[in-house]
Amino acid sequence: MISTSTARICVVGSLVVDLVVWLPYFPRKGETLHPSRFQIFAGGKGFNQAVTARRCGAEASLVGRVGMDAFGEMLFQLMEREAIDGRFVARDPELGTSLGIPMIDPNGDNSIIGIPRANTRLSVQDVRAAQPVVADSHVLLLQLEVPLAASIHAAQIAQGAGATVILNPAPAHLPLEALLPSEMSQAGWIDWLIPNEVEAEMLTGRPVRSVEDARQAARALLACGVRRGVVITLGAQGALAVTQDTEHYAPAFPVTPVDPTGAGDAFCCAFSVALAESRSLEDALRFANAAGALCVTVAGAEPSLPYRASIERLVLSGGKIRSHDSLS
Repeated sequence: MISTSTARICVVGSLVVDLVVWLPYFPRKGETLHPSRFQIFAGGKGFNQAVTARRCGAEASLVGRVGMDAFGEMLFQLMEREAIDGRFVARDPELGTSLGIPMIDPNGDNSIIGIPRANTRLSVQDVRAAQPVVADSHVLLLQLEVPLAASIHAAQIAQGAGATVILNPAPAHLPLEALLPSEMSQAGWIDWLIPNEVEAEMLTGRPVRSVEDARQAARALLACGVRRGVVITLGAQGALAVTQDTEHYAPAFPVTPVDPTGAGDAFCCAFSVALAESRSLEDALRFANAAGALCVTVAGAEPSLPYRASIERLVLSGGKIRSHDSLS
Protein backbone atom coordinates (compact mmCIF):
# COMPACT_ATOMS: atom_id res chain seq x y z
CA MET A 1 0.00 0.00 0.00
CA ILE A 2 1.26 3.49 -0.87
CA SER A 3 1.81 5.63 2.20
CA THR A 4 0.12 9.00 2.55
CA SER A 5 3.49 10.74 2.22
CA THR A 6 4.33 9.18 -1.13
CA ALA A 7 0.99 9.12 -2.99
CA ARG A 8 1.47 11.40 -5.99
CA ILE A 9 -1.47 13.20 -7.61
CA CYS A 10 -1.05 15.25 -10.79
CA VAL A 11 -3.90 17.58 -11.70
CA VAL A 12 -4.24 19.04 -15.18
CA GLY A 13 -6.90 21.68 -15.02
CA SER A 14 -8.17 25.15 -14.35
CA LEU A 15 -7.10 27.90 -11.98
CA VAL A 16 -9.70 30.54 -11.19
CA VAL A 17 -10.17 33.46 -8.83
CA ASP A 18 -13.75 33.49 -7.51
CA LEU A 19 -15.55 36.75 -6.78
CA VAL A 20 -18.30 35.41 -4.52
CA VAL A 21 -21.55 37.21 -3.73
CA TRP A 22 -24.24 36.17 -1.25
CA LEU A 23 -27.73 37.19 -2.39
CA PRO A 24 -31.18 37.16 -0.75
CA TYR A 25 -32.37 35.28 -3.89
CA PHE A 26 -31.25 34.87 -7.49
CA PRO A 27 -32.02 37.97 -9.55
CA ARG A 28 -34.85 38.08 -12.04
CA LYS A 29 -34.51 39.52 -15.52
CA GLY A 30 -33.72 43.22 -15.32
CA GLU A 31 -33.35 43.19 -11.53
CA THR A 32 -30.46 44.69 -9.58
CA LEU A 33 -29.62 43.12 -6.23
CA HIS A 34 -27.20 44.21 -3.52
CA PRO A 35 -25.33 41.28 -1.98
CA SER A 36 -25.22 40.87 1.77
CA ARG A 37 -21.60 39.77 1.54
CA PHE A 38 -18.71 39.69 -0.96
CA GLN A 39 -15.37 37.85 -0.82
CA ILE A 40 -12.52 36.86 -3.11
CA PHE A 41 -11.33 33.25 -3.09
CA ALA A 42 -8.95 31.10 -5.10
CA GLY A 43 -10.66 28.32 -7.01
CA GLY A 44 -11.01 26.51 -10.29
CA LYS A 45 -11.39 22.75 -10.42
CA GLY A 46 -7.71 22.14 -11.09
CA PHE A 47 -6.55 24.36 -8.23
CA ASN A 48 -9.18 23.01 -5.81
CA GLN A 49 -8.25 19.42 -6.52
CA ALA A 50 -4.51 20.06 -6.16
CA VAL A 51 -5.11 21.77 -2.80
CA THR A 52 -7.29 18.89 -1.64
CA ALA A 53 -4.57 16.40 -2.63
CA ARG A 54 -2.04 18.20 -0.46
CA ARG A 55 -4.42 18.54 2.46
CA CYS A 56 -5.18 14.82 2.18
CA GLY A 57 -1.48 14.08 2.60
CA ALA A 58 -0.45 13.41 -1.00
CA GLU A 59 2.20 15.09 -3.10
CA ALA A 60 0.45 17.33 -5.64
CA SER A 61 1.51 18.86 -8.93
CA LEU A 62 -0.62 21.17 -11.03
CA VAL A 63 -0.50 21.83 -14.77
CA GLY A 64 -2.45 24.87 -15.95
CA ARG A 65 -2.33 28.48 -17.09
CA VAL A 66 -2.93 31.87 -15.44
CA GLY A 67 -2.55 35.46 -16.58
CA MET A 68 0.30 37.84 -15.89
CA ASP A 69 -1.79 39.80 -13.41
CA ALA A 70 -2.44 40.19 -9.69
CA PHE A 71 -4.92 37.30 -9.71
CA GLY A 72 -2.27 34.99 -11.17
CA GLU A 73 0.25 36.13 -8.57
CA MET A 74 -2.29 35.42 -5.84
CA LEU A 75 -2.66 31.84 -7.10
CA PHE A 76 1.10 31.30 -7.22
CA GLN A 77 1.45 32.52 -3.66
CA LEU A 78 -1.26 30.11 -2.52
CA MET A 79 0.35 27.20 -4.37
CA GLU A 80 3.60 27.97 -2.58
CA ARG A 81 1.80 28.16 0.76
CA GLU A 82 0.12 24.78 0.16
CA ALA A 83 3.39 23.21 -1.08
CA ILE A 84 1.89 22.40 -4.49
CA ASP A 85 4.34 21.86 -7.35
CA GLY A 86 3.34 24.69 -9.70
CA ARG A 87 6.36 24.60 -12.00
CA PHE A 88 4.14 23.76 -14.94
CA VAL A 89 1.53 26.46 -14.41
CA ALA A 90 2.28 28.83 -17.28
CA ARG A 91 1.75 32.60 -17.32
CA ASP A 92 -0.22 33.74 -20.35
CA PRO A 93 1.12 37.02 -21.76
CA GLU A 94 -2.16 37.98 -23.46
CA LEU A 95 -5.15 36.63 -21.53
CA GLY A 96 -5.81 37.34 -17.89
CA THR A 97 -6.38 34.84 -15.11
CA SER A 98 -9.73 33.09 -15.27
CA LEU A 99 -12.49 34.47 -13.05
CA GLY A 100 -15.66 33.03 -11.56
CA ILE A 101 -18.62 34.83 -10.04
CA PRO A 102 -20.48 32.39 -7.73
CA MET A 103 -23.85 33.65 -6.52
CA ILE A 104 -25.16 31.97 -3.36
CA ASP A 105 -28.68 32.15 -1.94
CA PRO A 106 -29.74 31.71 1.72
CA ASN A 107 -30.30 27.97 1.17
CA GLY A 108 -26.71 27.47 0.14
CA ASP A 109 -27.59 26.85 -3.52
CA ASN A 110 -25.35 28.52 -6.07
CA SER A 111 -25.16 29.65 -9.67
CA ILE A 112 -21.80 30.54 -11.21
CA ILE A 113 -20.77 32.87 -14.03
CA GLY A 114 -17.47 31.70 -15.53
CA ILE A 115 -15.00 33.91 -17.41
CA PRO A 116 -12.44 31.35 -18.59
CA ARG A 117 -9.73 33.55 -20.19
CA ALA A 118 -6.28 31.92 -19.62
CA ASN A 119 -7.78 28.47 -18.99
CA THR A 120 -8.81 28.34 -22.65
CA ARG A 121 -5.16 28.51 -23.71
CA LEU A 122 -3.82 25.43 -21.94
CA SER A 123 -2.24 23.52 -24.81
CA VAL A 124 -0.84 20.13 -25.74
CA GLN A 125 2.59 21.82 -25.70
CA ASP A 126 2.03 22.92 -22.08
CA VAL A 127 1.18 19.34 -21.13
CA ARG A 128 4.11 17.94 -23.08
CA ALA A 129 6.44 20.22 -21.11
CA ALA A 130 4.96 18.77 -17.91
CA GLN A 131 5.48 15.16 -18.97
CA PRO A 132 7.90 14.38 -16.08
CA VAL A 133 5.29 15.09 -13.38
CA VAL A 134 2.38 13.59 -15.34
CA ALA A 135 4.27 10.34 -15.93
CA ASP A 136 5.53 10.19 -12.34
CA SER A 137 2.07 10.40 -10.77
CA HIS A 138 0.06 7.55 -9.30
CA VAL A 139 -3.17 9.29 -10.32
CA LEU A 140 -3.82 11.87 -13.03
CA LEU A 141 -6.94 13.92 -12.32
CA LEU A 142 -8.71 15.73 -15.18
CA GLN A 143 -11.79 17.92 -15.62
CA LEU A 144 -13.39 19.83 -18.52
CA GLU A 145 -12.56 23.46 -17.70
CA VAL A 146 -9.51 23.42 -20.00
CA PRO A 147 -9.24 22.40 -23.68
CA LEU A 148 -10.02 18.73 -24.19
CA ALA A 149 -6.96 18.16 -26.39
CA ALA A 150 -4.66 19.02 -23.47
CA SER A 151 -6.50 16.61 -21.16
CA ILE A 152 -6.43 13.79 -23.69
CA HIS A 153 -2.68 14.25 -24.23
CA ALA A 154 -2.08 14.17 -20.49
CA ALA A 155 -4.15 10.99 -20.23
CA GLN A 156 -2.08 9.33 -22.95
CA ILE A 157 1.14 10.18 -21.10
CA ALA A 158 -0.24 8.93 -17.79
CA GLN A 159 -1.66 5.73 -19.24
CA GLY A 160 1.64 4.98 -20.94
CA ALA A 161 3.40 5.36 -17.58
CA GLY A 162 0.93 3.12 -15.75
CA ALA A 163 -0.87 5.86 -13.80
CA THR A 164 -4.60 5.80 -13.04
CA VAL A 165 -6.56 8.37 -15.08
CA ILE A 166 -9.65 9.92 -13.45
CA LEU A 167 -11.94 12.26 -15.38
CA ASN A 168 -14.37 14.52 -13.54
CA PRO A 169 -16.53 15.53 -16.57
CA ALA A 170 -17.41 18.97 -15.29
CA PRO A 171 -18.86 21.05 -16.69
CA ALA A 172 -20.59 18.56 -19.01
CA HIS A 173 -22.57 19.82 -21.99
CA LEU A 174 -22.70 16.99 -24.52
CA PRO A 175 -23.30 13.22 -24.60
CA LEU A 176 -20.14 11.29 -23.80
CA GLU A 177 -19.82 10.03 -27.37
CA ALA A 178 -19.72 13.61 -28.67
CA LEU A 179 -17.57 14.93 -25.85
CA LEU A 180 -14.81 12.35 -26.22
CA PRO A 181 -13.57 11.14 -29.63
CA SER A 182 -14.84 7.62 -30.22
CA GLU A 183 -11.41 6.22 -30.98
CA MET A 184 -10.16 7.49 -27.61
CA SER A 185 -13.14 6.00 -25.75
CA GLN A 186 -12.53 2.67 -27.39
CA ALA A 187 -8.88 2.86 -26.38
CA GLY A 188 -10.04 3.00 -22.78
CA TRP A 189 -7.97 5.96 -21.63
CA ILE A 190 -10.30 6.81 -18.71
CA ASP A 191 -9.95 4.52 -15.69
CA TRP A 192 -12.59 6.23 -13.54
CA LEU A 193 -15.33 8.66 -14.53
CA ILE A 194 -16.82 10.78 -11.71
CA PRO A 195 -19.84 12.91 -12.71
CA ASN A 196 -22.50 14.32 -10.43
CA GLU A 197 -26.15 13.56 -11.13
CA VAL A 198 -26.59 16.56 -13.45
CA GLU A 199 -23.47 15.73 -15.44
CA ALA A 200 -24.46 12.05 -15.64
CA GLU A 201 -27.82 13.10 -17.05
CA MET A 202 -26.16 15.36 -19.63
CA LEU A 203 -23.73 12.62 -20.64
CA THR A 204 -26.32 9.87 -20.99
CA GLY A 205 -29.46 11.77 -21.94
CA ARG A 206 -31.43 9.99 -19.21
CA PRO A 207 -32.74 11.49 -15.94
CA VAL A 208 -30.74 10.78 -12.78
CA ARG A 209 -32.94 11.41 -9.74
CA SER A 210 -32.36 8.34 -7.60
CA VAL A 211 -29.78 5.71 -6.76
CA GLU A 212 -31.43 3.34 -9.25
CA ASP A 213 -31.27 6.03 -11.96
CA ALA A 214 -27.59 6.48 -11.14
CA ARG A 215 -27.01 2.73 -11.43
CA GLN A 216 -28.50 2.66 -14.93
CA ALA A 217 -26.57 5.77 -15.99
CA ALA A 218 -23.33 4.33 -14.66
CA ARG A 219 -23.84 1.13 -16.63
CA ALA A 220 -24.42 3.18 -19.78
CA LEU A 221 -21.25 5.18 -19.17
CA LEU A 222 -19.22 2.04 -18.54
CA ALA A 223 -20.27 0.85 -21.98
CA CYS A 224 -18.56 3.90 -23.50
CA GLY A 225 -15.15 2.46 -22.71
CA VAL A 226 -14.38 3.49 -19.12
CA ARG A 227 -11.76 0.99 -18.00
CA ARG A 228 -12.42 0.51 -14.28
CA GLY A 229 -15.53 2.22 -13.00
CA VAL A 230 -18.00 5.09 -12.78
CA VAL A 231 -18.79 7.01 -9.60
CA ILE A 232 -21.92 9.18 -9.62
CA THR A 233 -22.27 11.68 -6.80
CA LEU A 234 -25.85 12.36 -5.72
CA GLY A 235 -25.57 15.23 -3.25
CA ALA A 236 -27.64 14.50 -0.17
CA GLN A 237 -28.30 10.96 -1.45
CA GLY A 238 -24.62 10.02 -1.29
CA ALA A 239 -22.55 8.38 -4.02
CA LEU A 240 -22.67 5.20 -6.08
CA ALA A 241 -19.65 3.43 -7.61
CA VAL A 242 -20.21 0.86 -10.35
CA THR A 243 -17.63 -1.38 -12.01
CA GLN A 244 -18.05 -4.26 -14.43
CA ASP A 245 -18.07 -6.71 -11.51
CA THR A 246 -19.43 -4.90 -8.48
CA GLU A 247 -21.01 -1.78 -7.05
CA HIS A 248 -20.87 0.12 -3.78
CA TYR A 249 -23.25 2.74 -2.43
CA ALA A 250 -22.24 5.16 0.32
CA PRO A 251 -24.85 7.41 1.98
CA ALA A 252 -24.04 11.06 2.45
CA PHE A 253 -22.97 12.53 5.77
CA PRO A 254 -25.78 14.87 6.92
CA VAL A 255 -24.70 18.51 7.00
CA THR A 256 -26.20 21.99 6.95
CA PRO A 257 -24.87 23.54 3.73
CA VAL A 258 -23.29 26.98 3.73
CA ASP A 259 -21.66 27.02 0.29
CA PRO A 260 -21.42 24.01 -2.07
CA THR A 261 -18.57 25.53 -4.10
CA GLY A 262 -15.68 23.08 -4.34
CA ALA A 263 -17.51 20.11 -2.82
CA GLY A 264 -17.36 18.07 -6.02
CA ASP A 265 -13.65 18.82 -6.34
CA ALA A 266 -13.02 17.75 -2.75
CA PHE A 267 -14.90 14.50 -3.38
CA CYS A 268 -13.04 13.69 -6.61
CA CYS A 269 -9.61 14.34 -5.18
CA ALA A 270 -10.23 12.57 -1.89
CA PHE A 271 -11.41 9.56 -3.89
CA SER A 272 -8.26 9.82 -6.04
CA VAL A 273 -5.97 9.92 -3.01
CA ALA A 274 -7.73 6.92 -1.48
CA LEU A 275 -7.27 4.95 -4.69
CA ALA A 276 -3.61 5.97 -4.89
CA GLU A 277 -3.20 4.54 -1.39
CA SER A 278 -4.75 1.24 -2.54
CA ARG A 279 -7.75 1.59 -0.24
CA SER A 280 -10.86 -0.44 -1.01
CA LEU A 281 -13.60 1.05 -3.16
CA GLU A 282 -15.95 1.14 -0.17
CA ASP A 283 -13.39 3.00 1.94
CA ALA A 284 -12.61 5.39 -0.91
CA LEU A 285 -16.29 6.30 -1.27
CA ARG A 286 -16.74 7.01 2.44
CA PHE A 287 -13.53 9.04 2.57
CA ALA A 288 -14.64 11.07 -0.47
CA ASN A 289 -18.17 11.57 0.90
CA ALA A 290 -16.72 12.91 4.14
CA ALA A 291 -14.49 15.33 2.23
CA GLY A 292 -17.44 16.65 0.24
CA ALA A 293 -19.59 16.97 3.35
CA LEU A 294 -16.98 19.01 5.21
CA CYS A 295 -16.49 21.25 2.20
CA VAL A 296 -20.09 22.50 2.04
CA THR A 297 -20.02 23.69 5.67
CA VAL A 298 -17.52 26.51 4.94
CA ALA A 299 -17.85 29.46 2.55
CA GLY A 300 -15.51 29.79 -0.40
CA ALA A 301 -13.68 27.18 -2.46
CA GLU A 302 -10.11 27.14 -1.12
CA PRO A 303 -10.97 27.83 2.56
CA SER A 304 -13.48 24.98 2.59
CA LEU A 305 -11.21 22.25 1.21
CA PRO A 306 -10.74 19.81 4.10
CA TYR A 307 -7.65 18.33 5.72
CA ARG A 308 -7.07 14.61 6.09
CA ALA A 309 -7.37 14.56 9.87
CA SER A 310 -10.81 16.18 9.70
CA ILE A 311 -11.98 13.76 7.01
CA GLU A 312 -10.86 10.75 9.02
CA ARG A 313 -12.48 12.09 12.19
CA LEU A 314 -15.79 12.45 10.37
CA VAL A 315 -15.58 8.94 8.94
CA LEU A 316 -14.79 7.48 12.36
CA SER A 317 -17.49 9.50 14.11
CA GLY A 318 -20.17 8.22 11.76
CA GLY A 319 -21.29 11.69 10.76
CA LYS A 320 -20.73 14.11 13.65
CA ILE A 321 -19.06 17.28 12.39
CA ARG A 322 -17.25 19.60 14.76
CA SER A 323 -17.37 23.30 13.94
CA HIS A 324 -13.65 23.54 13.14
CA ASP A 325 -13.22 20.19 11.39
CA SER A 326 -12.84 21.51 7.84
CA LEU A 327 -10.16 23.97 8.93
CA SER A 328 -7.62 21.68 10.57
